[in-house]
Amino acid sequence: MKETLFLIDGTALLYRSFFAFIKNPLINSKGQNTSAIFGVINSFMYLVDKMKPEHIVISFDRKAPTFRHEMSDTYKAHRPPMPDDLVSQIAPVKQFFELVTLPEISLDGYEADDILATLAEHFKQDYEVLIVSGDKDFSQLVDEHIHLYDPMKDIIVDSDAVFNKYGVTATQFIDYLALIGDASDNIPGVKGIGPKTAEALLQQYNDLDNIYANLDKHAPKVREKLELNRDNAYLSRDLARIIRDVPIPMPDIERISFNKSMLHNALPLIKEYELPHLYRKIENITPPVATEIPVPKETKIVEQDLFQDDIFGTTPEPEAVPAVFEARLVETSNYRQLLDEISRAEIVSLDTETDSVDPMLANLAGISICTTEAHAWYIPVAHKMADNMPMEQVLNDLKQALHSKKLVGHNFKYDLMVLKRHGLELDNDFFDTMIAAYILDPGTNQYSLDDCAKSELHYTMQPISALIGKGKKQITFDMVDLSDACFYAAEDAWAVFMIYPILLRKLEFSNLKKLYDEIELPLVRVLQKMEETGVLIDEAVLSVISKMINRELKVLTDKIYEIAGYQLNLNSTQQLAKLLFEELKLPVQKKTKTGVSTDSSVLEELAEEYEIAAHISQYRQLTKLEGTYVSALPKMINPHTGRIHSSFNQTIASTGRLSSTNPNLQNIPIRTEIGREIRKAFVAENRDWIIMAADYSQIELRLLALMSRDEVLVTAFRNGVDIHRQMAALISGKDIAEVTTDERRQAKTINFGILYGMGQRKLSKDLGISQAEAKSLITNYFARFPSISDFLQSSVATARKMQYCETLFGRRLYLPFINSSGMRLKSESERVAVNMPIQGTAADIIKIAMIDINNRIRGLDWIRMILQVHDELVFEVQSSHLEEAKELVRTAMENALPEQYRSVVSLQTEIGVGANWYEAH
Repeated sequence: MKETLFLIDGTALLYRSFFAFIKNPLINSKGQNTSAIFGVINSFMYLVDKMKPEHIVISFDRKAPTFRHEMSDTYKAHRPPMPDDLVSQIAPVKQFFELVTLPEISLDGYEADDILATLAEHFKQDYEVLIVSGDKDFSQLVDEHIHLYDPMKDIIVDSDAVFNKYGVTATQFIDYLALIGDASDNIPGVKGIGPKTAEALLQQYNDLDNIYANLDKHAPKVREKLELNRDNAYLSRDLARIIRDVPIPMPDIERISFNKSMLHNALPLIKEYELPHLYRKIENITPPVATEIPVPKETKIVEQDLFQDDIFGTTPEPEAVPAVFEARLVETSNYRQLLDEISRAEIVSLDTETDSVDPMLANLAGISICTTEAHAWYIPVAHKMADNMPMEQVLNDLKQALHSKKLVGHNFKYDLMVLKRHGLELDNDFFDTMIAAYILDPGTNQYSLDDCAKSELHYTMQPISALIGKGKKQITFDMVDLSDACFYAAEDAWAVFMIYPILLRKLEFSNLKKLYDEIELPLVRVLQKMEETGVLIDEAVLSVISKMINRELKVLTDKIYEIAGYQLNLNSTQQLAKLLFEELKLPVQKKTKTGVSTDSSVLEELAEEYEIAAHISQYRQLTKLEGTYVSALPKMINPHTGRIHSSFNQTIASTGRLSSTNPNLQNIPIRTEIGREIRKAFVAENRDWIIMAADYSQIELRLLALMSRDEVLVTAFRNGVDIHRQMAALISGKDIAEVTTDERRQAKTINFGILYGMGQRKLSKDLGISQAEAKSLITNYFARFPSISDFLQSSVATARKMQYCETLFGRRLYLPFINSSGMRLKSESERVAVNMPIQGTAADIIKIAMIDINNRIRGLDWIRMILQVHDELVFEVQSSHLEEAKELVRTAMENALPEQYRSVVSLQTEIGVGANWYEAH
């Protein structure tokens, strides 16, 4: 049996290892990111253990341009530069392979693919060659003696696997790429030719040359695409072809032989970079006999017992942090000691304890402080039946002691608002660990202090329920025994203090610090001001709407009872299911674990054909409006301010959008007249004031134009034409004046639908057309706007490679399932990869505008920013300053997009005014 030669794509392995830890990078005690070093060595050791190769060669891409860059200026030009944290790990990774005596073969002007292909071609007659890479481009090399090993999927790819996956043979694979292109490498292909068409063409005509030799035999549309893109097709084939005769000296087979014991040579390097998990694994391998272990030039050997864990920094699985801090209760006897400690500290962690989650109603019970990992303090100021410190004196002393200190908190907006209401207004620089955790991984929705302590410290915190209980027997924090309250509160401040440097370092190493510093952190003060200002509600308007809704509910209830033939509880899903599906025999649309579903999507589907389903659906909508807004809003009015103070949340939506709660202003319906009526209740302070609403016009489509650089879209926005009518004209091939209302509506639906990954099924439903017609519309759309199609494909390809997508401002959303074998998870991730960069950039832009506006209106008493809903900002403005307010807001909003992008597509703001939000919108 032939021996095996493993050829490793080092560049691919580097990238995969680095980004596998991107959400939680490995940082050692020196502040060095070691994710790629750990990942490469760990993967290599797994490969060695599993496959037991006799011979190994590794190759890395070089920084110098290759012959492909000379062929095409755009080849891989869209790829972002290698992260600095990854660049710094290339040298130690290469050093590892040197130490284990394996050669790294590379050559300027060629990619690692070409080097490995040349080696494979040379050695395949005498050895079984396995190329270690997940790159599909290597499929063209597969034959009887050359196979691929995909380390991510842990599978071996042979000729049958290539054909089963792509529908073409390995020898046809270059021509396959020539036709479909490769967005990840900026290889254009033939626009409009997808995998299925390429597969059919190659199965019939065998190769690209034969396809073009038989142009007259192709369908007209296919022939047109091939003719228009002939040059691109042949260029793409040349770019995709891996060279098999690179002029490199062939290594002697003994030089590339590998013995597992040689891993011991790398122990000093692994120790230097503090990778104890790998160190222990290698220690258990039998060392080479009489081999002197070489010491790398940059490696410093620490004279210390290697079995002691504390010589290492951050490990992949850090041990739980023991609760070694001391919780100190502040009393008169040690109060001065705390103030002295604060005065000497540079960083102060601060947390408040109250009797309510509403910062505009909460009463302060105490304050916890931490300046060291050794202990934390709790100052009780308003506990019942306890010896408290005098609140006024404490707040005054803290104001002086905390002056100029860097503060650290978790959900710090809450603490700032509570303390301000009690007389301590803090204008210090601060760091919010909740927001930092959110930015680092916005898809987990696990940003509570308990979550962060578990993930960053491996420490389990005491639950609040252990102190105040649950349900009807729940008490408030000011009733908790002081000894228990002290530990709980001090633990909060201590945990934040300990988490802060970890998250700060992660922000820096993930290149997210700028996003945090320039957008998310300044926004906290903006949202604080908006929440404190609140909105004024006209209860009389809501009373009128309530009567209107109740009249309509009575009419609907009677109609439903009449069709049913009896009275039932319309709020009972079980009774409704029995009526609709057992008695009336309506077709079942969906089942859940508890039975047949009657959710809104089911009712909407049935409503198209069944009157009772339409009535029930409308009944539910009106009931929700009444319960969520019409009846609820008056109860939310703050008794002290007379206004409603909604909470604006920064850490809910994974795209970066803001959300609001108590009440949720984002969900007030605007598509129904009665839903829009609710906005009439949002009014200005008095007749001297007016409501002003400023809304970005088609911001997501403008961003699509910017990111795709589609000439039609860009030109249309520059010329101020009706974008949907323009697109309809181009899709249908008509003059813009001939476009019908239905055609414009279809174009509008497609324009916005593609941003959310809408397929033919959803489009057919939304437009009330067949799926065949919907498919035709989508096909025509992308055929007419290939730049948009290219952008969408490139977005998905980049996300697959990086395993995250990002906005123009660097906000990231990780997509762990983008390469999943499960179609549902993969499809959803691909949809997000298209939508998030646009929607997230729009969210970043309005946040930038809000920060700018807040800076501009600071100190002005004639304008207040009160609401943010999607792409809209709402203000209260003194009527006498209306024009000044319009100009101020318009300038800030339209300049929120950086200047280098405004030269391509500018933003446009629509501003309306009125006595209430309804009139202004």
